[in-house]
Amino acid sequence: MGVAAEAPGEAGLRGLGATEASERVLRVFRSRVESSQSLWELLEALDYLASSLSRRPFSALLLNTARSVLEAVASGGWQSLEELRSLLTARVDEMLARVVAETEAAAEIAARRLEPRDVVLTYSYSRSVLRALEKAAAMGKEPRVIVAESRPLQEGLEMAKRLARSEIKVTLIVDSAVRFLAREATRVLLGADAVTADGSIVARTGSGMVALAASEARVRVTVVAGTYKLYPETVYGLTIETPWLGDEIVPEQLRSLDVKGYAPLYETVPPSLVDALATEKGVIAPEAVPLLIREAYGEWPPRIRGLEELQREARERILEAIQEERRG
Repeated sequence: MGVAAEAPGEAGLRGLGATEASERVLRVFRSRVESSQSLWELLEALDYLASSLSRRPFSALLLNTARSVLEAVASGGWQSLEELRSLLTARVDEMLARVVAETEAAAEIAARRLEPRDVVLTYSYSRSVLRALEKAAAMGKEPRVIVAESRPLQEGLEMAKRLARSEIKVTLIVDSAVRFLAREATRVLLGADAVTADGSIVARTGSGMVALAASEARVRVTVVAGTYKLYPETVYGLTIETPWLGDEIVPEQLRSLDVKGYAPLYETVPPSLVDALATEKGVIAPEAVPLLIREAYGEWPPRIRGLEELQREARERILEAIQEERRG
């Protein structure tokens, strides 16, 4: 098993898609950095980012932003609290702007791949998928959507609500009906928390079930994801254990009988079950992900410093600056 998902502040992020939850964390982090009145307070802001990442370990957005922020701190290219605050807020703003641009571009490309009156099966809530369907509707393609409720967090309900508000025809189904209704779909669209180095995707548990049902029904699976979701560390394998929900998913009358609960929140969907990735750079095969990583990092395999090492160096650099302030 992995680690329990529940932690202070985590409950408020449960119903959000991967990108929206991570964006909220980054905005809180940015606010803490901007309001820091001392290097100690800024260090506490970095601790908040690290703890948030530990609860969402598959969020490539949080991971990539944390790497950028920690590299800025560890580099020592700053001389004061004001300079460091400005540097870190700029890094976060740059990433948040990139998210918006890449999400919109990837959604546009996915929308153009849809055919008029496609029946699209999806799972959970994904802003990238939502925007693709909204753009397809704006093109006059009149998609009809089947969305699974996605227990235990039921993000599918939020997806159905937003689709309905956009006047897109939507049918909400129970998760157990996915295989039964996959035969009615003409396309599957999925979101992702991360895209790994071998072209697998990390997504809400249940996404693999949808991909399997689509494979059996011979329905193409497209994952909509900007390249900010690339997870380059996975070139050496994915060893992170998924957060999970426990006894809170068990009805009270069963808890009294000592029935235990286990609901893993994320799973890896292999590239063999994904036909294409719709990114801001175009539609690519999962096998082409290493090319994107090489383009982004300049070489394959990418040379990336571990987050633990960066965290240690960033902390040491700030503590050194605090000591210098005291001596001054």
